[in-house]
Amino acid sequence: MTTIARAALGAALLLTATAARSSTHVDVGTSVDSVELRTVNGTKEKLLSSKARANVVVFFRTGQERSVDALVQLAACEKLFAGKPVRWVGVVSDSEAPAAVLSLTARTGVAMPVVIDEGDVVYGKLGIRIHPMLAFVDDHFKLTAFEMYRQIDYCEIVKARIRLMLGEIDQAAFELVVNPARSSMPGDDPRDVARRDVNLGRMLLKRKALDKAAASAQKALERAPIAAANALMGDVWQARGDCAKAREQYDQALRLDPKDASALAGKAACAGK
Repeated sequence: MTTIARAALGAALLLTATAARSSTHVDVGTSVDSVELRTVNGTKEKLLSSKARANVVVFFRTGQERSVDALVQLAACEKLFAGKPVRWVGVVSDSEAPAAVLSLTARTGVAMPVVIDEGDVVYGKLGIRIHPMLAFVDDHFKLTAFEMYRQIDYCEIVKARIRLMLGEIDQAAFELVVNPARSSMPGDDPRDVARRDVNLGRMLLKRKALDKAAASAQKALERAPIAAANALMGDVWQARGDCAKAREQYDQALRLDPKDASALAGKAACAGK
């Protein structure tokens, strides 16, 4: 082997080892210290709570689209577990500006406290390298799982993980949520696929990406005539300031489903406009 070839091989092995280290988390079952950290509001918070059967630790960054999407979906997830023994806490690096973090949490609607990881100690101990990332810790401060960001059905998977920790579902039910049984592609129910398009469109609408939200609604309508798709299209037109076109979509949605909540709310919002 020539000197150049040996050098190239050495560089490749170094890159491979570095990549492996960067994607390695600590093992499930590892004890997690409930350290006290300063929050972005200037107060102090414990990282974990022994009173919570499910501690959900959310690692995110400002200025990152994936983190924004994750927080929008987690805001809805938080509300679902209000009053239950679930503790939510966000964690950011000390390189983040507190004002930027506060702006992001206000914009996405999350209610969880956000702590600053001075020196990235918590990041380092858990091996967090990718954002956003969730760490699930039980009431004995044992790590039970990590969950990476997913654009689709993120809240559903997080919800299932928490319900598993709370004992509301078993492992088999959890696996059905994470890996739902699917028929072959030609046999997929088009209404289910259309609903996934609507879910994506709703997320895009929250981010004010109106053209993309409209494209998702149109794609859903091409798959199956479901009220949720027309209601989403109506909400896009309303966001654009055109209630006349919005009402057309709401009316069509209500013809398909007279009880569709989004269409009823949208039509009421457009009344008199």
